[in-house]
Amino acid sequence: MIEEDIYSNLAAIPITIDSFTWHSAEQFFQASKFTDEAIITKIKECSNPFLCAAIGQTREFKIREDWEQIKVSVMEHAIRARFDQHPDLADILKRSNGILYDHSAADDFWGIGANVTGKILMKIRDELQSAT
Repeated sequence: MIEEDIYSNLAAIPITIDSFTWHSAEQFFQASKFTDEAIITKIKECSNPFLCAAIGQTREFKIREDWEQIKVSVMEHAIRARFDQHPDLADILKRSNGILYDHSAADDFWGIGANVTGKILMKIRDELQSAT
């Protein structure tokens, strides 16, 4: 089993999306903000989820126009990939209960506050529990 906080998007849990293996949901999420191949390549080459997050916060490159409309679905896609591709983690999520959070999210949107990451996790957990 992977020794990471399975609920954190910064966890180094690899996911494969669009024929590329991302080392974390955060790496995929940050790369998805952009259309410019230079910044996407920089994020793909980044080996640390925290550094990927920092690179993604740069405004040296323009964020895609529709980002605010799609960012939650992009994150849900990454989180779903984590649990679809790691059945052992999906089993842990399925057996969890109560409110879930990404405690490493240092903002009020993804982390404690609006808890969007937690809501995505709980939605996926409900689906996993309903499937049995």
